[in-house]
Amino acid sequence: MKEKIITFGEIMLRLSPPNYQIIEDANHFDATYGGTEANVAISLAQFGHETYFVSKLPNNQLGEGAIKYLNANRVDTSFIKKEGTNMGIYFLEVGFGVRPSKVVYNRKHSSITTIVVDDLDINKILDSATWFHFSGISLALHENVRKFIYKLLEEAKKRNIFVSFDSNYRSALWSIDEAKPVYQKIMPYVDLFFVNPFDCVNLFGIDADDKDLETLNKFLKLTNAKYIFGYKRMVYSASENALQGYLVTHDEIKKTTSLRFHIFDRIGGGDAFAAGVIHGLIKTKLKDLDFALNFGLSASILKHTLGGDAFKLDEQDVLNVIYNNSLEVKR
Repeated sequence: MKEKIITFGEIMLRLSPPNYQIIEDANHFDATYGGTEANVAISLAQFGHETYFVSKLPNNQLGEGAIKYLNANRVDTSFIKKEGTNMGIYFLEVGFGVRPSKVVYNRKHSSITTIVVDDLDINKILDSATWFHFSGISLALHENVRKFIYKLLEEAKKRNIFVSFDSNYRSALWSIDEAKPVYQKIMPYVDLFFVNPFDCVNLFGIDADDKDLETLNKFLKLTNAKYIFGYKRMVYSASENALQGYLVTHDEIKKTTSLRFHIFDRIGGGDAFAAGVIHGLIKTKLKDLDFALNFGLSASILKHTLGGDAFKLDEQDVLNVIYNNSLEVKR
């Protein structure tokens, strides 16, 4: 039986100037859809899970386009409320060499900011679900969105549904002072955190330790969570980075070797990591944390080779990277 995984968030229209152009010089844009929780749902669907994306979209062609995109990638959209006229948009200027990528948001009055608890049947959403995933980006959108998430968390805990949270703090959406009490409010409900030392110190109020992983360990001990997963990024240029994964439990602290790679599209790398870890944990019934960490890291690195927001390759493609299978053309 497939695991029923619920993700909640906003899916947006992504517009990017082609050929590494800057936004102000562009006279046309490449269009696709993206958003962190939608990306996670899409990746998990490719890995064979039953995934549902919960959201609110405008009742127009843009909303329909996003739903068709999700359906085409095997994500169930039964729990999307269609109402309103505005869809969140973000403009991505892809960096190259010493010039970093840039993101400009236009999402302030999107349909999801009008969501209320009665818009969707939360009992039906969570019925038979085993996992719920959300992120700090959704928490930043509006008080209405936060209230909906709080209700989902309360009901998920009543049903012993495993909850994962990706911090994903975005300074363009809100300040640390605004985010801090909200992040601390959701702390008791989370079983798995995707966080880094910055999050622990600035958003969750933990005193920093001399060693980053010890700061994470100190944070974990103050929560009800079982695991912390994440990665450290080393930036050599906008088109060449390295990642080193880490995991923290109440019994151990581990990190991988650092892996260096070239970048085609960086957006969605963190979402691929989260989806890979979730898949690894579910596949091994929470027993092989090393496999989950390596699967997440490999999925993230592979995502950097793909255009668009979401990682759409399957499990075997990730396993090929983990086990160093041939890079020859597959015929």
